[in-house]
Amino acid sequence: MSKLIYFGIDLHGHINVSLGLIRALVEKGEEVLYYSSDVFREKIEATGAQFRNYGDMGGFEMREGDRVDTFLLFSHYILDKSHELVERFKDEVTAWNPDYIIHDAFAYWGKEFAQLLSVPGISAFATFAYIDEMANFDPDFFMSNIIRIGDHPVYNKFKSADLYQRLVKMSSKTIESKYGLNKVNVINDILGSKEKLNILYSSKSFYIFPDSFDESYLFAGYSITPRKETVEFPFEQLDDRPLIYISFGTILNELEDLFLNCFEAFGHSDVQVVMSVGYHLKVEDLKGIPDNFIVRNYVPQLDILKRATVFINHAGTNSVYESICFEVPQVVIPQAFDEFMGAVMVERAGIGIYIRSMVPSANELQEAVQQVLSDSSYRDRSTTIKASFSPLDDTINEIIAYVERERGTSITTLRSS
Repeated sequence: MSKLIYFGIDLHGHINVSLGLIRALVEKGEEVLYYSSDVFREKIEATGAQFRNYGDMGGFEMREGDRVDTFLLFSHYILDKSHELVERFKDEVTAWNPDYIIHDAFAYWGKEFAQLLSVPGISAFATFAYIDEMANFDPDFFMSNIIRIGDHPVYNKFKSADLYQRLVKMSSKTIESKYGLNKVNVINDILGSKEKLNILYSSKSFYIFPDSFDESYLFAGYSITPRKETVEFPFEQLDDRPLIYISFGTILNELEDLFLNCFEAFGHSDVQVVMSVGYHLKVEDLKGIPDNFIVRNYVPQLDILKRATVFINHAGTNSVYESICFEVPQVVIPQAFDEFMGAVMVERAGIGIYIRSMVPSANELQEAVQQVLSDSSYRDRSTTIKASFSPLDDTINEIIAYVERERGTSITTLRSS
């Protein structure tokens, strides 16, 4: 049995995707210590892992503002937070003496701890992973679908490949100078915290530009694990009508117009609708909720997806993959960063409709839902993608083999020094 520390990002989407892996590692006999914030304690401890609280050092910030500025500043935010967390928890982590570390790709402090303790490190992507090598296949993709600056004045002055390289080079050089790092690629090394082994909760057949990924990237599939959480929901109100599930995650705000358009699109029709509106809006502040809607701040998503006919979502990682696992066709309306990449993946895989407008009209919503409901190929392709996910046992075996190889190399190096 080995000792593992997992450093998470305290957001629902980042925690949920890791739970199946953590549970499987515990069942395999690994002793796991999981760092996150107290709100996720119940979910994490349900996997069998031990919980540690970031305390007042938690609260991962989602940056807003100009998309170019956000890209340039986000790496600085991650590195500054990493420095604070390493200083705060260095003694505690060192005393626990882990054999290896797995960390969210945004949790750069996990990479720093692995280097500090000379133990194997593994990066795990909770979001859709954009890596620098993708630009070799389509240099415009990052500009158009990640930071989306097609309407930015500077975009018209350079070829897309030149502008992408300029942004990456400028940001990387700034990082090197400010933080004393050498030969940094801000995309891979900071925003992805690249390690010798990197986990993607997907399959290569679903990913765009799959040939971008070298052997250090392990496509681990996506596994559904029960979530121990207390969520009241009136399941007795659900009947035999088609069920439309609508959710745009727990962190987005200012979506009231979109919710109202959903009311107009599906209210008083021959369907039922379950809508989750997140925590930034009081349900009672929404006016004119139709009788066929059940609206809550948070719903038990897995239980709803078991019953859903179509899922309207923001193309967040968990929403896309959980929909695939339950073979539910999707209508995706991305709102931020990697969600636009996820929406492209959904569209190209033929498992749903990508609506380009961030606040589509009632007619657009109706037409998209009608399209996925009238064409069984969306569900069929979801079934095919689901079948392409690797078994979780394969991932666990790959992780353990990697750790054994790396620790063997480390021990040999220590003996010869």
